[in-house]
Amino acid sequence: MLDNRSFGGAQVSRTFYAKGQTGQQLLYGAFRSLNRQIGLGKVKMYPRHEMLDLVVADGRAQGIITRNLITGEIDSHSGHAVVLATGGYGNVYYLSTNAKGSNATAIWRAHKRGALFANPCFTQIHPTCIPASGDYQSKLTLMSESLRNDGRVWVPKSTDDKRSPDQIPEEDRDYFLERKYPSFGNLVPRDIAARNIKEACDAGRGVGPTKQSVYLDFSEAIKRLGAPAIEAKYGNLFEMYEKITGENPYKVPMRIYPAVHYTMGGLWVDYNLQSNIPGLFVTGEANFSDHGANRLGASALMQGLADGYFVMPTTMGNYLASLGFEKRKRATSCHQRNP
Repeated sequence: MLDNRSFGGAQVSRTFYAKGQTGQQLLYGAFRSLNRQIGLGKVKMYPRHEMLDLVVADGRAQGIITRNLITGEIDSHSGHAVVLATGGYGNVYYLSTNAKGSNATAIWRAHKRGALFANPCFTQIHPTCIPASGDYQSKLTLMSESLRNDGRVWVPKSTDDKRSPDQIPEEDRDYFLERKYPSFGNLVPRDIAARNIKEACDAGRGVGPTKQSVYLDFSEAIKRLGAPAIEAKYGNLFEMYEKITGENPYKVPMRIYPAVHYTMGGLWVDYNLQSNIPGLFVTGEANFSDHGANRLGASALMQGLADGYFVMPTTMGNYLASLGFEKRKRATSCHQRNP
């Protein structure tokens, strides 16, 4: 179900979104399309594999070398072309909202084979991430930025305040986004929100077990709008947060901290999404094609969907047609009436 919300410091609700599930719904569409092709026998999946190397022969990409992460078995896969859709370089930050296995390795191996990098200098960081809870995590969990429409960001004014957040009175709270940016408050663009949250934690005013988070408080919105109205807007996000943290955000303020979400920049590609190595195509976050401010206005997921659904089917066919396959002669027999 679509709804409207404000976005990026705008004071009007001009953005359509799928009730805090926009990314999930786009992924479901992509997964269903992929599973349909698997069911038709046109795609074979190799889960829990990583790319060890790119096979380049006769000046063209013609396959990859993989390792089974469960058994350690090394195998080779040949093809007329290779498409990398393997995520960006978020692992340089250690934890991101992407799984560790979905970042960096494949494009780095391709780079060592001669594929050029371009513009790996922009990273989108989301402020509304569930904070890390320990050293054992492999990824971070992002919550929708729509939460900042009604949630108020604050920290205790004193670095020594160890009281439960519901026991800290208004005069001892610092709503620092509202204080610094009175025209926008909690609706400041995500880069400004993320930077200020980190600065508050670096100053020793962070909360939670690791002191690397701030409060995102819905108590005022619940009093003003009622719990059913808040549940209608954010119920799925509140449920996810409680499952991960064990804390009920209807009663206790959420804790958030910025997290690396996606990277803008990767392997260089031309207008056809082909790298400088013929036959090596790179899509989505693994390439550099939608860069900087243009990319910030959309999303990595939308770029990945556009590349996969619309661009690659055309450009890949054009490349394959240029290879000049030899025609195979039909087998004939004297028993055939029309050999």
